[in-house]
Amino acid sequence: MTQQSFVFYTSRLQGDPGEDRWAYTGIPDIFYHTYEEAHADVMAMLKDIEAEPDETPGVHLIERIETLPMTKDTLLVLLNEGMGAVLKSYEIVETVGS
Repeated sequence: MTQQSFVFYTSRLQGDPGEDRWAYTGIPDIFYHTYEEAHADVMAMLKDIEAEPDETPGVHLIERIETLPMTKDTLLVLLNEGMGAVLKSYEIVETVGS
């Protein structure tokens, strides 16, 4: 029986290109089923930030991730090592902001 991989979307504030994207920072990532959901959430967040006079919206990246096939072992790796350990592929699909 073939195990299934899954595709999700997430977003983040653009950071230093040399940083480990999936390193634990204490700030959880939010994942979405579709690009459209991720895009809508980023746009709503940017609109809220722009309404605050002292805030700078920054550049946000919308990312597409594909997981390794999900098995009991893969799930255990996810729980113990974090998201980066179960990624099959990762790409930035859109850059939003100035």
